[in-house]
Amino acid sequence: MIAFFGFLFFIIGMLSYFYSPFLFLLTLIPLFYLLLYKKKKKAWLYLLFTLAGYVLLWVYPMGREGITTLDGICVYRKENYCLIFSLSGKYYVIDKENMIPLFSFVHLTGKSKNLLFTHYESVFNFKDYLKTQGVFYEFQIKDISVSFRNPISSAPIKNYLFACLDEKPKIFISSLLVGDSLYDLEEHSFLNELGLQSYLSLSGFHLSFFFALIESFLKKNQKEKWHIIELMLLLFFLFLSDYRYSLQRIFLTKLISYFTHKKKLKISRTDILSFVAILLLCKEPYSLLSPSFYFPFPFLITNSLVGFRRKNNLRSKVKFFITILLFYFPIKLIQQPYFNILSPFLQMLIIPFSHLLFCASFILFILPPFGYVLNALVNGILFLVPYLNVSPLTLITGTPSILFFIFYYLVFMILLVLQQYHFTNQVKLAYLSLSLLLSSCAIPDLFPHYEVTFIDVGQGDCTLIRYGHLNMLIDTGGSLSLDIAKECLLPYFYKHKITSLDSITITHPDYDHNGALNSLLSSFNVGHVYTTKDYNQNQYQTMYFGEFSISNLNTYLKVGDSSDDNYNSGVYRFTIRSHTFLIMGDAPKEIEEKLLDNHKNIDCDVLKIGHHGSNTSSSESFLKACSPNVAIISCGEKNKYGHPHKEVLNTLNKLNIPYRRTDLEGSITYYC
Repeated sequence: MIAFFGFLFFIIGMLSYFYSPFLFLLTLIPLFYLLLYKKKKKAWLYLLFTLAGYVLLWVYPMGREGITTLDGICVYRKENYCLIFSLSGKYYVIDKENMIPLFSFVHLTGKSKNLLFTHYESVFNFKDYLKTQGVFYEFQIKDISVSFRNPISSAPIKNYLFACLDEKPKIFISSLLVGDSLYDLEEHSFLNELGLQSYLSLSGFHLSFFFALIESFLKKNQKEKWHIIELMLLLFFLFLSDYRYSLQRIFLTKLISYFTHKKKLKISRTDILSFVAILLLCKEPYSLLSPSFYFPFPFLITNSLVGFRRKNNLRSKVKFFITILLFYFPIKLIQQPYFNILSPFLQMLIIPFSHLLFCASFILFILPPFGYVLNALVNGILFLVPYLNVSPLTLITGTPSILFFIFYYLVFMILLVLQQYHFTNQVKLAYLSLSLLLSSCAIPDLFPHYEVTFIDVGQGDCTLIRYGHLNMLIDTGGSLSLDIAKECLLPYFYKHKITSLDSITITHPDYDHNGALNSLLSSFNVGHVYTTKDYNQNQYQTMYFGEFSISNLNTYLKVGDSSDDNYNSGVYRFTIRSHTFLIMGDAPKEIEEKLLDNHKNIDCDVLKIGHHGSNTSSSESFLKACSPNVAIISCGEKNKYGHPHKEVLNTLNKLNIPYRRTDLEGSITYYC
């Protein structure tokens, strides 16, 4: 178990670098176990692994901003971009013409800069993904010189395999056979919500079945040679998948297992997996933050330690499948804060089918026209998927708290130990405890909340107000590139167990403020929708929601004039527990001057800066009169308007007003 404990201490060192040096204290748990229980007098030497994990990240080259030349090797290749590894670090390089093949050596001229990508709440964040690859800078190329061009490519093989596949089946089968993404598939979101996506992608799950199937037909004297063929097949799949991370793990594990078997070394599977994990982390330390690492390794190592018992019968296989579901359930809830009741049953059905489809796809290597048969099969599956995703069968679970994680996995580990030692009655009690913990996820949030969240909707505005049990929006955001309501707002609501909105208030009809309204109304329970006109028809331009009220300060509307919607933008003021908020919409400086002339007190604690930080709003006199404790700027990273403008930021700095930006931080919550 040397490698296992080395891995444990190594991980603690890395986590201490990522999050807090206080995590070094976690080393005391395994250290005391080894010293006091296992009587290992030299256990303190494991602390060197902790130090190694910390130092590895500390010295890891992260790239630099402003360099003008780059010499390196292409270590990752996708359709539109590649990653170049150099002595100074890894860089993201846009290469739509595919001029830099995988494993080619290049000399680039240009300039490196910080990564800038538009991001949205709850939507896949490409910048975060690149971080898991150890990439923090982009290199914008002016000229490319390839000193060595790798002549070997998987592209011709893929073109040959998928020649007879239609567009959707091609995406589906390429995911299953070579590990390409399902993201471009229209039904991607449905598959993801049903928890089927991971079963329809190349993984050790399918390869293990395929290898076991072949091995079952082999005679005993043939099995020794089969292991070499198995390694060669894995190497081929590694090449075909462009060296997919999960395939690296499987290949290294098989290779080391084969080597130890040949040399007759008594090394446990736990130590082999731990050694592979350390190797992969040394190659790419930031992969620790990737699902490709933290999904498989904890389960595989736990399985090797405890040894989930599987017999060759249906009951045992179902029990093993349930164990896998229980292990991953809390982790899945982080990515997807809801659970479809049909999901486990559909997964049990899709597992054997995906295995068979994976094996059937091998016919393409011999007979590409078999793709016409696969077209019909895949199109049939994709036709059924949307009908299986039935909303009433979906439970809103929210994102689990850290305490839930601790208790859940504590009970889960106790359950595994009890199963190992055949404590039948205690196992039943442990299962009951897990069931209660799981059931608690579906309990509605009954606690009152007093907070305001400025949701990251890219270049747009969307403010969520929570007052007790009231939930209200001011603006919805809007984007032409994605459905903000379904892909951004709904997942955020589900994370926080918000199942309905009491009202939505729209400041003005610009698309970046109300573009998601219709989609939200069609897919979520919303009480009322109000506009500035509705507020101005009420006494004191105020709407009352029980104890809570919102007032519109912009009463200077140009009636019948739609030439300038910003002039008619609502300016909303409200108070939560002595904290006053002022939401400016897109109101220009002209409106700000009128507010100063007609309101004696316009002071606020939190100011939502007007027009996303444009210099058409936020005059110095207005900001000075508001004197907020903090200003919020909602805008999209790398937006074409240049928001927020330097003039506004300079004024905020001059007046010593702290400001926060959704393009830099994502969604921002102010607790009252």
